[in-house]
Amino acid sequence: MILKSYRFFICLIAIACILTYTTRAAGQHLQPESIAGNILPDAPDSQTPGQSDSGASHLGALHGTVTDTSGAMIAGATIMLEAAAPAGNRRVQSDNAGNFSFAAIDPGTYRVTVTAKGFTLWTSASVSVREGEHFELPSIVLQVASTSNNVIVGISQHDIAEEQIKAEEQQRLFGILPAFYFSYEWKAAPLTSGQKFKLAWKSATDPTAFAFTGATAIYEQARNNLRAYGQGTEGFAKRYGVNYADGFDGTMISRAILPTLLHQDPRYFVKGSGSFQSRALHAMSYPFVARNDSGHLQPNVSVLLGSFTSAELSNLYYPSSSQTHVTGTNLALGLALDSAGGLLLEFVFPKAMTHVPKHAPANALLILREGTPVSLVATEDLSTEDAQRGKTVAFTLARDVRVGGVLVIKAGNKASGDAIGATKFGGDGQAHELPMQFLSLQVGDEQVPLRGSKARVGDDEILYSLPGSAIAASGADKKIQIHAGTVLTAYVAADISLHPAE
Repeated sequence: MILKSYRFFICLIAIACILTYTTRAAGQHLQPESIAGNILPDAPDSQTPGQSDSGASHLGALHGTVTDTSGAMIAGATIMLEAAAPAGNRRVQSDNAGNFSFAAIDPGTYRVTVTAKGFTLWTSASVSVREGEHFELPSIVLQVASTSNNVIVGISQHDIAEEQIKAEEQQRLFGILPAFYFSYEWKAAPLTSGQKFKLAWKSATDPTAFAFTGATAIYEQARNNLRAYGQGTEGFAKRYGVNYADGFDGTMISRAILPTLLHQDPRYFVKGSGSFQSRALHAMSYPFVARNDSGHLQPNVSVLLGSFTSAELSNLYYPSSSQTHVTGTNLALGLALDSAGGLLLEFVFPKAMTHVPKHAPANALLILREGTPVSLVATEDLSTEDAQRGKTVAFTLARDVRVGGVLVIKAGNKASGDAIGATKFGGDGQAHELPMQFLSLQVGDEQVPLRGSKARVGDDEILYSLPGSAIAASGADKKIQIHAGTVLTAYVAADISLHPAE
């Protein structure tokens, strides 16, 4: 009896399991699109922009075109529309004309990313789509993917620095004096400890160092300086020895030992461009400000402490009658002379230097050409009344700006211009042009002037034609409002020299 009850109980459990599995399988079989849609729904291709179901009139749309830098349309690019909630993400591909469209999207803030084989990733700033709006993105221009990374695979920072040192070791002032500590590589690779000692040793043992020491010893013996050493060959040898020791100690301490311990770069980096004031300030700060091995600025302790240490060390081998001790006064005087001498490093010596690497000017100075397009995003709203009052319009740079593949302006830099009205109202009550003046992009100490068209127009006025999607009209008052997030394309108004971005 017990055995039969046990078997009956087992049969009931088996039937329940079969019914449960069948029900779940049927549910999965009936709703495959629902499951796939929760992963990543593609934009509907069959629905045209503006077409909506009953009760869905609040939905908007977003359109755009993908091209390369030559203006050729890119077909088959993958465009991702990223919403705040992952469930709202959409994906489409551009057609043969490079066009794409996202229809029936909820009002909100989105970000668009575009990828295509052989091109770099393109990412938009935040795009706000309002209820029932058809938002037209500015033309999306993809940059050809650089192949330079394939060339430097496996090359370490040490190897790069080694190549740069080899070039620096060829540099000579007037073709004679060593200029090993001049770097035209504004973003040079950091030196290792061994490279710092190697460069210091080469500088201290250069033939010109021995020749200069000999000339100094002859001069001092002729004037009978360091009288305790006497005259003749022995006197000359002693004077020669202490003078060479001074130079050797100073070089090794200030340019090798302390830079290694403090992780500082002992080289002078030629600025080479910018205003005279900015270059002079950079040059005169050299004895006081140094780069560390990470590229950041910090007090130049290697020079400050090195000057003191080498001077005190010289008292070990100078005769007692000639020993001196460093005081605050003579240390300050020496640093002041070094600071003034920095002007020679920046403005004079580069012109008198031979064997400068041919690529050095290109690395120290990049020219952003007139007509280069830059994408700006408005950071605040602007109404007609604001425009008539000449309110300053604030923007940020939407995408990085590069010259020959080198980054010169990072996205996020500030730009601004003065609005001077809103013109050409259409029949729908919307103003479609915004005149502006003095629009410029701030890059460090430099201001990059911008204009509203690729070609010159002959005056200072910048006229932007705004799409209806960027403007909200309010009937007879003809008020417009440029919303924060509106994207405008401006163009560089004149050639300007810039350093690579840090």
